[in-house]
Amino acid sequence: MKALLLDPYHTGSHAHWAKGMQKHLSQIPGTAVELWTMPGRFWKWRMHGAGGEFARQAAAASSLPDLILTTDMLDVASLKGLLPAAWRNVPVVQYFHENQLTFPWNEGDAEKVRGLHHTYQFINIQSAVAADWVWFNSSYHRDVFIHAAEQFIKRMPDYKTGYSMNALVDKSSVLPVGIDAPAAVDVERPIGAPPTILWNHRWSNDKGPDKFAEHLNDLEAEGHDFKLILCGQQFAEVPPVLQSIRQRYQDRILHDGYADSHETYTALLESSDFVLHEPVQEYFGVSVAEAMSHGVIPILKSAQAYPSWVPDAFLFEHAEERSAHWVNWQKDGARGRTLAHATATKFYWPHVARTAHEEIHSLFNFR
Repeated sequence: MKALLLDPYHTGSHAHWAKGMQKHLSQIPGTAVELWTMPGRFWKWRMHGAGGEFARQAAAASSLPDLILTTDMLDVASLKGLLPAAWRNVPVVQYFHENQLTFPWNEGDAEKVRGLHHTYQFINIQSAVAADWVWFNSSYHRDVFIHAAEQFIKRMPDYKTGYSMNALVDKSSVLPVGIDAPAAVDVERPIGAPPTILWNHRWSNDKGPDKFAEHLNDLEAEGHDFKLILCGQQFAEVPPVLQSIRQRYQDRILHDGYADSHETYTALLESSDFVLHEPVQEYFGVSVAEAMSHGVIPILKSAQAYPSWVPDAFLFEHAEERSAHWVNWQKDGARGRTLAHATATKFYWPHVARTAHEEIHSLFNFR
């Protein structure tokens, strides 16, 4: 099988998935994956225009792939309509990291204010309908997307059967995001005195930094001591909540800044005891899975994607339960680290790539 992977927004989690799929699918005998990318900027224009650019590149290509893989930032309907005639029978599998129907848009976004965000929501719907198969990164994501798409189409005036979500139910499945396997994990390492809390998510509203600050403040008010490692991606505009955490807990911060190398990131994960997280929106949770793979114990709000793959022992519904987890897992750190690590192993890239490979061959009868 010769696959072509198209990534129109090649940065962050999209680049992580694209590079991981290319590398690990290509390691399976008889499989070759070529990667075409566009820079990770101007995301709205990518959703409108990437299909035309990739179709132009296809017209200049010297050979035809057996399969096209792409992400939710590409309009598959546009791509299929613009591809050269010889390419139009090549099946397209689309991977949904996120979607514009249920992702929390910034209320100040100019297109949100004018109601034009519905355009990008419909691109996602039309693209999923046009794809030959759709992968979602979690069962939660699949469920909320299909429900939101159904509600969107219901508001349309007529001729809606071409966008029935029943067909999407039948041509979609769950494929988690892959993560790199640690070289070694010491699940017996003791919990720190005081424990170290990790923030390895990007500093954006959907990741719930305000809730993170609330949890830290609650723990402090309850008399609990802790240290902090803040290594999530930061942007030019610093969120006020990050500044407040820096000021309030300046004496507790062991590291503050994006880990720009794998070695640095790994060392920070291995220095952490807990990842405490309550995002506004989480379709899978790569950063949490990476932390768990290194034996970091998660304490997570029982919401979004987490109940679909995280053991109940790590989930909380209310503040009292969160605080109980904080205390109890300090007493049983080795068991917590072992369970966290074991949960994350099913997301290691070789396993995810093998699952993808087997499903592709089953769907499209590649020899």
